[in-house]
Amino acid sequence: MMPNTIMSLGKCILDFSLMFWLSAQFFNRKWENRRWVPGAVIIVSSVILYFINSLCIPQLNTLAGLALSPAMIFILFNGHIWERLLCSAAEVLLELVCEFIPISVYSLIDQTSMASLTNETIRNAGFNLIGTCLFAIIVLSICHFVALRGEKENRDITITGNPAVMTVPLVSIGMIYYILFHASDAGTDQRAALQSIFILIGILLMNLVVILGEQNQRKHYQLQRELDRVSRLEQLNQTVIEQQDQYIQELKGLAHDYTKQLEGIKALIHTEHGGASIAHEVQTYTEDMLQHISESCRFAFIPSPALRTILSQTQLRCNASQITFNTDIQYADFSFISFPDIYTLFENPLENAVTACKEISDQEAPRSIHLSIVRKKNLVWVEIKNTKANRIILRNNEIQTTKEDSSRHGLGLKNMKRVVNRYGGYFNTEYTADEFTVTMALPVTEP
Repeated sequence: MMPNTIMSLGKCILDFSLMFWLSAQFFNRKWENRRWVPGAVIIVSSVILYFINSLCIPQLNTLAGLALSPAMIFILFNGHIWERLLCSAAEVLLELVCEFIPISVYSLIDQTSMASLTNETIRNAGFNLIGTCLFAIIVLSICHFVALRGEKENRDITITGNPAVMTVPLVSIGMIYYILFHASDAGTDQRAALQSIFILIGILLMNLVVILGEQNQRKHYQLQRELDRVSRLEQLNQTVIEQQDQYIQELKGLAHDYTKQLEGIKALIHTEHGGASIAHEVQTYTEDMLQHISESCRFAFIPSPALRTILSQTQLRCNASQITFNTDIQYADFSFISFPDIYTLFENPLENAVTACKEISDQEAPRSIHLSIVRKKNLVWVEIKNTKANRIILRNNEIQTTKEDSSRHGLGLKNMKRVVNRYGGYFNTEYTADEFTVTMALPVTEP
């Protein structure tokens, strides 16, 4: 009695756990703050189904499965009613198909009628366990496929499962078939039958431990992934703070220089001799000061601290490399875009543009970067255009990096495209022999 109870109850727990994880791929969970609720619902449903199974009425077992599966989904998940009903019906149907397959395979191999196969306890337990293993393989495959698709779309938290876990139910199926054929050869030996039952219980427990343990490991991985994401955000915040401090220090230095220059201009003006040459010198000083003031304050109006810092740093890099940095910024409120995504959308292409301009060796060739940000109706259009001399390398229709360390570079355009797609925007790159253009369109949403 006890082995049958362990087998039946363990199978029900594993089946409902697999249904829960399969449903979690398509619906949002309830009870996020009460993690014990899903486990309690699975245990209660398993106990109810176990007692119904003990009545040995196949039709009642099927009806119970059709009732308990939607009840579990409605209690634990949010979503449209018809979608949850359809999902629960598909799960029960899939489980029934998985339970029918082992008997069909065995009858074909052993040349035995299916009706005669269901009379022995060991065979029934083995067939049911094979059905659960098949169900586990299908569910784990679906979960892994959904995780891979989510990773391609780069959701905030992506948890890629370990496909090697599927080898456990696969190997279990082979072991159970071996036990069933061995039990058939052993005849009615009670000792052999008892050993087979205990081996089946061991296989069931192994699948429970491995599959449930894999799900717990995925939760730990999710938490670690979230901690890493928060850590990266903190690092970016710290970087922006440091860059803003550096920008403030540079402004203080410029203010000091302007003060000295003004004192020098005053001294020149009070000089009695020099006439035209002094006037020319004063005019030169004034023009230089106005240019420095314009460059220092040209991005002060931008409300986004991240974008303001990126543009200021780009201007400094351009000044150091004799690159002309032209901007036409008619819209700069990017509050609907997250902090790290602003860095992805602007820091990557501007850094690549500076690098491309620096590689122009022809002294007469222009070295310039042009940034345009305009809003047209509900779209913000961003265009970054730069001159270049390097050759564009394509591989699988994707632009490859020309930097030496390709393992650390070459991801900028891919990351930009990923972020633009996440916001439902448009991304395009165009290039000629001497110019490269990145165009983005982002729909404006209220923060």
